[in-house]
Amino acid sequence: MKQIILVLLIFASVVFGSYLISGGKAFPLRTVFSEGIYYVCAEDLAPAGVGYIHSNGYHYIVYDNHVLFIKEHETIFDFVEKLSPPLFVDGLLFVPIDALKKVMEGYQMYTKGEKVLIYDSLPIVLSAAKEKNGVTITYTGTIVPDMVSVEKSMGRVRINLSPVVVSLPNVSEDIKVELEKNGLSFIVDVGNFYPDVEYSIGDGKLLFRFLLVEGFFGRLEVADGVVFERKIEEFDEGEKTVVNYLIMDPEKVTIKPVVSENGFGTIERLDEMVKRVGGIAGINGNYFDPVTKFPIGLVVIDGKPYSAMFSGRPVFAITEDNEVFIGRVIVDVTLMVKDVLFLVKGINTLGEGEVLVYTKEFSKEIPKKDDKIYFVVKDSKVSQIGYKSHAEDSEYVVSISKKYEEYLSDLKEGDEVYISLQPNIPLRIKQAVEGGPLLIQNGAPIPDAWEEKARYGGGIAYAKAPRTVIATKDGKLWFLVFEGYNHITRGLTYDELVDFLVSRGFEDAMCVDGGSSSVMAVAGSLFGRTENSTAAIPVGIVVWEKKKTEVGK
Repeated sequence: MKQIILVLLIFASVVFGSYLISGGKAFPLRTVFSEGIYYVCAEDLAPAGVGYIHSNGYHYIVYDNHVLFIKEHETIFDFVEKLSPPLFVDGLLFVPIDALKKVMEGYQMYTKGEKVLIYDSLPIVLSAAKEKNGVTITYTGTIVPDMVSVEKSMGRVRINLSPVVVSLPNVSEDIKVELEKNGLSFIVDVGNFYPDVEYSIGDGKLLFRFLLVEGFFGRLEVADGVVFERKIEEFDEGEKTVVNYLIMDPEKVTIKPVVSENGFGTIERLDEMVKRVGGIAGINGNYFDPVTKFPIGLVVIDGKPYSAMFSGRPVFAITEDNEVFIGRVIVDVTLMVKDVLFLVKGINTLGEGEVLVYTKEFSKEIPKKDDKIYFVVKDSKVSQIGYKSHAEDSEYVVSISKKYEEYLSDLKEGDEVYISLQPNIPLRIKQAVEGGPLLIQNGAPIPDAWEEKARYGGGIAYAKAPRTVIATKDGKLWFLVFEGYNHITRGLTYDELVDFLVSRGFEDAMCVDGGSSSVMAVAGSLFGRTENSTAAIPVGIVVWEKKKTEVGK
């Protein structure tokens, strides 16, 4: 028998990922599976009230009125019944599971693969509800990862939970339930695609998300009023391109720009940005300086300007009346200090200007100049006179040239200050990003296309490159990402884009940043990303379901 124990010692290895569930809490167990027998580390059973005593070469496992007496190669239950021999690994005692079943009355023990689950009470599944891109399962008790498994096939996801109490939960009509020996299975139809699935275990909730796999082609309803489609399109006498379409009913979604988590001067992956703010989809936004990481052009979020106009390039805007605007507009930002109106020359900028504004999104230290007057505004009132290195929360710091000192000589805390947008056309802007080039208006190429193309350096209009386009058609708002730099297509030029959009019946359309910045995030996945792209940007345009807009910027 001692030879057998020696063999076990040589081949046994400790397995992690087993659990003891006691009093509603999960505790890790070290286990070993060897020669068809499961063993559990004696020291790990303490949270269940199991006593372990080691004295003079003898080992005692005590629980309630029972005891396991262990010496050398013997395991004896209540000093009478001999059971499977113990196992020692690295000086630790591992007790065979058949012996634990004897001594730990009231606990249930399950084995899965090489792992062990020991429970004082099994969880009860209460309900399962299907959402647009996932399933939410509620339960009482404790669930650990090894109780959950997922099987995927084309158009279908099967979620298996075991061990749990075998009883029928409340489920929505589009979920099928099957009862198993020690658990439940939920079968969910997911549409015409093969999904990736990720899940999280919360307090009484299991949240499953169905993600689009890389290489997905097809059509998927992402949310009410939001459809994603990815397909290969032909243009220009047989050339091909991969196009990602996000088609939205403006009445059923909220759309707004989102700034990188650490502010202007930093970048963030688009998919992480969308996830951080609880969105369902998004595209890249403004052009930006690749060195400083600051956006170029107008950014307006919830009616407040965060970056000023660059040079009269086209703007994508959502109005206070939830109307979509795509076109040219000049937007001045003004600052009313008491009865004096100042024209703001820059917002969250590294550049110079007589009147500048800095919000908390400005990630750098605000420049301090001797020829400037500084004050801080919060809730439309002066909250501090003098320089401040960083704006906080909803406040902003104003920098004004001392050449206007006579107008500010009596400025004091509590004085009213208002910042506002002044478009050159009747337009009440709520959300906006500046981009370009402008492509089509009213379903036709713009008459001054040559001048529009000339506004952009670096051959932007003439190169074949990935493109991100915002367009309208049939009362819907469309985000389009044309892929490039791959084996199917190098991308499209300005003229090819115009021809494509006109031939497909689009009405108004403009580009935002393109090239390696052209990406679309949908249902947790990224599309359009090229081999050399980080998919990281300073400003994204994010989409939420209308009912889920309780998010920060």
